[in-house]
Amino acid sequence: MNIPRLLYQLQEIDLAIEAAQAGIAAVKADLAADPLAAERRAIAGLKAKLDTLRHELRETSAEADDFSVRIMNHEEQLYSGRVTSPKELTALQKDIDLLKGHRAPYEEKALELMDAIETTENAIDTAEITLQRHKEALETNRQKLEKQLKKLGDELAGLESRRAALLAEIPPSAVTEYEWIKKQRGCAVAKVEQSICRGCGIAVTTAWMHRARSGEPVHCPSCNRILYLE
Repeated sequence: MNIPRLLYQLQEIDLAIEAAQAGIAAVKADLAADPLAAERRAIAGLKAKLDTLRHELRETSAEADDFSVRIMNHEEQLYSGRVTSPKELTALQKDIDLLKGHRAPYEEKALELMDAIETTENAIDTAEITLQRHKEALETNRQKLEKQLKKLGDELAGLESRRAALLAEIPPSAVTEYEWIKKQRGCAVAKVEQSICRGCGIAVTTAWMHRARSGEPVHCPSCNRILYLE
């Protein structure tokens, strides 16, 4: 039994499991995210602005209408024939002119508000069309992510099954040692290539390499990882 080789295989599976778990976590995060939230907030903001503009227009129009009613009443008196005094007629005309002067700013503001309302309505329409297009693209991407999630889940299940089978071949004491070094160093097993420990980059003596080839766990004298020679 070549324990270092088995532990190296275990390490490769563990690394693949970690990668699969990280991939699953990333895909789940993507699925849980709402990339269209900013667009929805922007549309909600435009709709709130539109409500405010419409409210202002109603109030402004009401003010203008009030002046229009007063102007109409004065004009009715002016042209009814009931008032014949030049002084009174002149006074009525001055009142009418004064009321029209007061009404003018409200009429101008109403026109500005109507323009702003139209612009905002167009912006909402454009934003909602864009949002719908993005929703459709997001749904397509969601389906891809769900397929990717299933694939990663299947891969993870397969890896965990392989790990369980491999563990049955390794002495428990060796597994315990592997787990302890893994916790300390990140990777518990280091390949030896060209007489170099790939875990720390330190040269391994011929004697240590000979011991490592025996199939028993031999530790790098520098980093303490288990040495593995193919």
